[in-house]
Amino acid sequence: MTDAPAVLVMDLGGVTCRWLPDRRLAALARLSGLPEATVEASVFESGFDDATERGQFTLDEVVANLRTVLNLAAQPETVDETEAELRAAWALAFEPDLRVLDLVVRAECPAALFTNNGPLLEAALDHELRGVGEAFQQVVCSWHLGVTKPDPLAFERATAALAVEPARVLFVDDSAANVAAAQAHGWRAHHFRDHLNLRAALGDAGLLPG
Repeated sequence: MTDAPAVLVMDLGGVTCRWLPDRRLAALARLSGLPEATVEASVFESGFDDATERGQFTLDEVVANLRTVLNLAAQPETVDETEAELRAAWALAFEPDLRVLDLVVRAECPAALFTNNGPLLEAALDHELRGVGEAFQQVVCSWHLGVTKPDPLAFERATAALAVEPARVLFVDDSAANVAAAQAHGWRAHHFRDHLNLRAALGDAGLLPG
């Protein structure tokens, strides 16, 4: 008989939260007064966001870089306020799916969040997205690992961070590439489509109360 998973590992955007990047882009454009196309080019198409996800910047460095590329005020007394505004704008890309979060909370094992994200989103899990952060016993953001899913090294380092045998992980992600990479590392994995299929998968794994 296969042992029940020791930890439920959930993706963030597209699974635990609806992924709505256009809302973030619009908020950053409003904050900066720049056209959305300019923000898209300077923050996302430039590779800056990818670099934050791979741990090349601390939170302070992310904020400082965004202040520069978005032409935000640089007075020392506004630093904390600007960080909060940027964090709130960043968090708008993620709309919590309460149906999924309910399943996470009900699961009869610890739950961890494993997401390709940098320090600004991680900070939002303690503020704007606190309801998401509080549903998990552990958060593994790619910027701490120095590599992003679906790179095999991301799963190797995440396994070490989770301190669990690969076969005892049940991983849920909406990316087929991430699911395949997880399975190649020895994790059990569910390709997320909607909360109904997730509920069935958790039930089959013995993680939902009868």
